[in-house]
Amino acid sequence: MTDTNSERRRHSRLPKPFPVEASEIRFPPSNQARFETQCHDISAGGLSVLSPRRFDPGAKLQVRVHIPTLNKYSPGFFKVYENDADQYLQAIAEVTRVDLSGGGYLLGLKYVDVDEDAARAVANMVNKAVAR
Repeated sequence: MTDTNSERRRHSRLPKPFPVEASEIRFPPSNQARFETQCHDISAGGLSVLSPRRFDPGAKLQVRVHIPTLNKYSPGFFKVYENDADQYLQAIAEVTRVDLSGGGYLLGLKYVDVDEDAARAVANMVNKAVAR
């Protein structure tokens, strides 16, 4: 069993304000609260975002993070043919932390379902930036 502090430090974090679209996964779909925001930081295991509303720990969010250069860190064979302008990390994430921040909330999100190639590309991007 890991505690919250060691879990948060498992992956290196990159502080970058990538645009994020997020919506809570709940039924009925018309009750899914959608918001646009920016990353506070991102890692291979999750990200933190500012939210206008509070979500309870354990809530599931669908997130779409626009990372213009994600393609160049991808392990995929066809990455050279993809357009950098449309690179996204899409994932289902679980709220693990909620902190007050200014007029909103800083949410810690852990990926629970994410494309493995995209997660590897994020890890490569973060590791390269942190190594500098």
